[in-house]
Amino acid sequence: MRRKTTKTRQYRHQARVLKSVVMSPRIAWFSALEFLKGVMKVVVVVGVLGLVGYGIRQAIEYTFHENSDFRLQAVHLNANDVLDEESLVKVLGINLAGNIFDFDVGKMKSQLEGIHGVLEAKVERNLPGTLEFIIATRKPVAWVACPVEGLPISKSRGGLLVDESGFTYRCPEGQFTESEKLPVIVLRSDPKFPVVEGRVLEHPEYRHCRLLLVAIQNGFSEKIPTIDSIHQENEWSMCLTANSGMIATFSLGEHERQLDNLRKAMRHAKEEGYEMATINLIPSRNVPITIRGREMKRAEVITPKKTPAPAEEVRKKSDVRALLNRN
Repeated sequence: MRRKTTKTRQYRHQARVLKSVVMSPRIAWFSALEFLKGVMKVVVVVGVLGLVGYGIRQAIEYTFHENSDFRLQAVHLNANDVLDEESLVKVLGINLAGNIFDFDVGKMKSQLEGIHGVLEAKVERNLPGTLEFIIATRKPVAWVACPVEGLPISKSRGGLLVDESGFTYRCPEGQFTESEKLPVIVLRSDPKFPVVEGRVLEHPEYRHCRLLLVAIQNGFSEKIPTIDSIHQENEWSMCLTANSGMIATFSLGEHERQLDNLRKAMRHAKEEGYEMATINLIPSRNVPITIRGREMKRAEVITPKKTPAPAEEVRKKSDVRALLNRN
């Protein structure tokens, strides 16, 4: 019986194929030429593109940057109390003989908003040769002083102002006249809350004083003497000093009630023809005051009693009883 041929023996009879590559000098030369042709095509394309780009750039330079029609002809700045045209040119380093397309309006905007007295700025090119600047400035609400940190209690050019958001900045020349009417908020030094120009005040004493000033501005209809300064005396009270010299003591809260008592006391002083030197508005009843005169006298504002009074006394009493002078 014949044995079957295994697969291994069958594979031995398969034909073997030999692959060879023949390379001659002539073939190598033609291959090199083909490669060089490809490289030259790339070089030519890149060169053409470079020449086109250079031509476009030169055309732009000639049409815009070197064209006398686009030379800077005017600088327009809106009316504001921080910068004038001369200061604007100096701060931004504007070349008045330059071309309008040579200026980076984005960079100019950032530079202007870096000035602490400027809240927001807008810069535009108006063809053919005008730069337009629109500036919104900060509006101060008070001066800030902290003698320990080198900020004296004074209203002077270059002094520290604070706006509604609590941001501090040096007083510009254009804001000085109006700012002279503002009060000085005097703060004690606190390492946790330093008073630094160009930052938002986080000092707790500032917040207390500011709340009182807002209450006076919004809820006090009587005309009060111009406020000279205000400071927190201790953990529970604040002192407000008017330009007239009157000193009013407030607590950290209940401002509505205290301002109502101040209104009554001022009305009574006007009717009776005297000036208050001090008034302590913290007590809800029997508010103590002192009267200005040759000799300082003490008195009390007595709140009306709820018990019935004789008709003769009723005629003499007002909402605030007559001040009882004490030697």
